[in-house]
Amino acid sequence: MTDKLIARYLDELYRWNAKVNLTSVAREKAQAVLIEPSFAMAEFFPPGDALQIFDIGSGGGLPAIPLAVRYPQHRFALVESDRKKAVFLQHAAGLLGLKNVRVLNERSEKVSQNAVYRAIADVVTSRAVNREDVFAAADGLLKPAGRVIIHHTPGAPEKSGPYHLLAKNPSADCFTLNLTAP
Repeated sequence: MTDKLIARYLDELYRWNAKVNLTSVAREKAQAVLIEPSFAMAEFFPPGDALQIFDIGSGGGLPAIPLAVRYPQHRFALVESDRKKAVFLQHAAGLLGLKNVRVLNERSEKVSQNAVYRAIADVVTSRAVNREDVFAAADGLLKPAGRVIIHHTPGAPEKSGPYHLLAKNPSADCFTLNLTAP
């Protein structure tokens, strides 16, 4: 079932990509460049049956939509400030029947400062957003033991403010809050 939903998602992503800039990756490379790296982020999910995951700058839904398909027990909040992209995300979640996805058409700074979302995230993910912006959003969203999982960038620093690198794989870097930092 997962494979069929992922194929349907990719078909819709590329259908909409003709109107809304969602990805620059060629369709024939999508599985290797978009889907598999998204799935690789799950290696760093903390244990838990119903994690709350915020995806910052969701764009075309990566990594959140593939992860929501594979992990229906977790809840995903897709934060996207661009209205057209947010409309696509809502459409894709509905088309795939993803009851575990909520789209927030807001800037990440605003979401992270909203008391409703304060310290409720187990995980914050991102694929194509500046790392410092992701960490800034995570400051308001993450629970104290939460994790930030970001698409791997070779040569990226292993520390950023109070966040330090916990682990990495070829697709993702996982950071946690250094509670001993000044």
